[in-house]
Amino acid sequence: MTYRPADNPASSLHLSPEPRIVVALTARERKLFFADRASAFSQSWRVLEDAQLRPETWSELLRELQPEILLTGWSTPPLPEAWIAQADCRLRYVCHVTGSVRRLVPRGFIERGGLVTNWGETVSAQVAEHALLLALGALRSAAIWPSFIARPPEARRIEELGTRSLFGLRVGLHGFGSVARALLPLLAPFNVSLSAFSAGVAPEAMRSLGVTACASLEELFGESDVLIECEALTPATQGVVSAALLARLPNDAVFVNVGRGGLVDDEALLRETRSGRLRVALDVANGEPLTPESDLAQTRQIFLSPHIGGPTLDRYAACGSIALDNLRSVLQGHRPRSAIDLVAYDRAT
Repeated sequence: MTYRPADNPASSLHLSPEPRIVVALTARERKLFFADRASAFSQSWRVLEDAQLRPETWSELLRELQPEILLTGWSTPPLPEAWIAQADCRLRYVCHVTGSVRRLVPRGFIERGGLVTNWGETVSAQVAEHALLLALGALRSAAIWPSFIARPPEARRIEELGTRSLFGLRVGLHGFGSVARALLPLLAPFNVSLSAFSAGVAPEAMRSLGVTACASLEELFGESDVLIECEALTPATQGVVSAALLARLPNDAVFVNVGRGGLVDDEALLRETRSGRLRVALDVANGEPLTPESDLAQTRQIFLSPHIGGPTLDRYAACGSIALDNLRSVLQGHRPRSAIDLVAYDRAT
């Protein structure tokens, strides 16, 4: 691949007059994102069967089909770097129906001018909504409601729940991408004070939105009654939320994670939670999917959700529509929505 991106990436792809489009989604994904709109797929598109999406035969299938455009999702096997680097590789555009493409697309594909799109910021509002739900649930001690209700009424003492309100608290955001920004209007009615830290994000970008820019993670954690983790997982942020950092959170603070489990030292988080010092609410964790036997699931004080931050089920069709719109735009030589450049790729989770 020797082509290079231009101001309009779609105009520089040099597609064939009738490019070969391969739909590399499972039947379940096609139903989730396109429901009964299978007619939206052109008869000329090659729709793969589930059995064809096996990692062990994926490279061979790609070499055989030679797609110029791939429609991909969660179940699509990673694109082989060796195939992408071949001179006769015809792939020009990966239209990803879902979110992160780090697992799927080698960085070199974008470096060489390949176009990649995803659902962009479409689901950021739903993830932010879920983060707010988790924060409120932790403050209201939702994790222990079932055991409280299981007691005889005469044995219940409301003060044992230790409920708190979000109004007027200090909320810290680790990360300042689309999810963090979508949280700002959701938190506004609670009259909270907002601060944030994200390596590589200019403090002016935070201040322009009414958010205090902290100089370090230590400062952010030390001054947050509620800390919402929404940073990207990269080699630089792997395990960055350490025991020392968690120890800086004030007593009875809330720690919410809607980012990635790999950001956090789970053992340190468990110690802080079991001691009763912190309230914890998680949508993501290391070693997903969690089982009932996992340490996090066995810790009754943790408010857990099963990685459902976004999109909500009613929003899947909208994500499918964005993918189809992007495909149509590219085929017409127009700029698609949510194109991923190298900066976005490197900051993605």
